[in-house]
Amino acid sequence: METLDCTVFGLIVADLIAKPMDLRNPPAPGGLHPVHSITLTSGGNVCNTGVAMAKLGMRTAAAGRVGADALGQAVLQMLKDAGLDVSAVEASDLAQTSATVVAVEPGGERCFFHTPGATRLLDATAFERCFDLFARSRMLQIGYFGLLPALTEVLPGLLGKLRSRAPRLKIALDTVNPPDAWERLAPILPLIDIFCPSRAEAAALSGLSEPEKMAWFFRKHMPAGALVGIKLDAQGCLLDDGIQAIRTACYPVTVADTTGAGDTWFAGLMCGLLRGLDLATCAKLANRVAGDCCQAIGASAGLRDFAATISRL
Repeated sequence: METLDCTVFGLIVADLIAKPMDLRNPPAPGGLHPVHSITLTSGGNVCNTGVAMAKLGMRTAAAGRVGADALGQAVLQMLKDAGLDVSAVEASDLAQTSATVVAVEPGGERCFFHTPGATRLLDATAFERCFDLFARSRMLQIGYFGLLPALTEVLPGLLGKLRSRAPRLKIALDTVNPPDAWERLAPILPLIDIFCPSRAEAAALSGLSEPEKMAWFFRKHMPAGALVGIKLDAQGCLLDDGIQAIRTACYPVTVADTTGAGDTWFAGLMCGLLRGLDLATCAKLANRVAGDCCQAIGASAGLRDFAATISRL
């Protein structure tokens, strides 16, 4: 069977993006306030990271669950249209598709109103059913740590089994703000190769504030050769592979919507690693992809193909 560059496992979400929503000055109860646009798009790490990877020319598969409903059908079609392998996406009639109302403030920042839906059904059985797919992938991203309640406790044992079956597979873990507790993360870190939380997520997990110290804190719990990244928002990012630590500035852009910026940053990083780029170029590529994401509504509309992206580093 064909080898895949990456499989993305975890949250498949229908995002309803409303812009702009001034939540600091809401309408009175029963009142109506017009917004510029309300857009249905795909969200969650499977969609945001997976579609970005596909746009960057990576052979990518999606793995997770949706509900047997109209939102699930719509998101599944979006993934297919983006060129992802969706053979490991299951539709369940036990819960609705995971969905989020994304309120985008006038300055581009956003907050979320979320129902987990079918995500809560992602358990050990669902993960193990994907082992064949994972084994023929060069890289696996799992997300989000903090939003997989039925999987987190058993994930270390599952990753141990997966390591035995696919020893060359590179495993990445994505996080969400706020993340789950450090006590749940500690048994997982020794089994993953890439961990890149945001500054806020890293601070909550480590109790530290300086990015270099945060990276060292996580690295000491991870295997030799693992990559730690800290996403620093407007300050770019830090990447530390145990040999060198690189800080790279972000690209200045006019922000339309920051939805999915962290996920698409992760896609840029993994694309660079899979293509064998050096660490500094991987950091620039990740920042460039995230910057492109922020210039359009939703996580995917602003993204470009690899040639158009790498030419603007």
